[in-house]
Amino acid sequence: MRGLTQDCLICRQTSSELICTYCQQDLTLFAPPLGDNNLMLWPVVSEGLKNVDFTQLYALADYQWPLSRLLTGLKFSAKLPHAKALAQLFVSHNIKSDFALPQAIIPIPLHSNRYLWRKYNQSYEICRHLSLLTGQPCEHKILLRAQTTKPQTGLSASQRKSNLRGAFTVASSSLAQLQQYHHIALFDDVVTTGATTNAAYLCLKKSHPQLRIDIWSICITLKP
Repeated sequence: MRGLTQDCLICRQTSSELICTYCQQDLTLFAPPLGDNNLMLWPVVSEGLKNVDFTQLYALADYQWPLSRLLTGLKFSAKLPHAKALAQLFVSHNIKSDFALPQAIIPIPLHSNRYLWRKYNQSYEICRHLSLLTGQPCEHKILLRAQTTKPQTGLSASQRKSNLRGAFTVASSSLAQLQQYHHIALFDDVVTTGATTNAAYLCLKKSHPQLRIDIWSICITLKP
């Protein structure tokens, strides 16, 4: 029986995959010179994210076409198949046989007001597929957005940090559950200055100081 086919999400040609083999081969993905996909070991990234506290970062590429189009289509147009395709790319690029898998994956949450307006959280949608692909649970109820914040777009690095002060909290009902883990991944769809991700990271570390937290993301875009 022939496999199911659909249009490739990038080139629109008939494909057995959400992103066809040809488009996958054309992607320009990170290839750190040390051979370790932890981008914080790469000076160009660690210098661009010098104000963050996390030391483990795994992502696919710079924020550029066509990944940028897949992300914006998911975030602003609810194109949910993009979430599965992006998760598949992340796993195939980063999860090798010797990769230390976390015990759980936690998506960056939306505040409840924004969630009610948008009806979905793009980071959770990707995280849900990462969970299916890796077999590790997606713990989307542990970390909460405690307060609404201004959109980060257009803010400077210092403004982003100030904007996010007190933005996250660990659900009191999930504290014991969090403390059972010793290694988790915190997922954000795009890391720019790292302010959002770092605020969530520090919130989790405050509740569980011994916890190892890797940052997983699809794209990073470094700004001064």
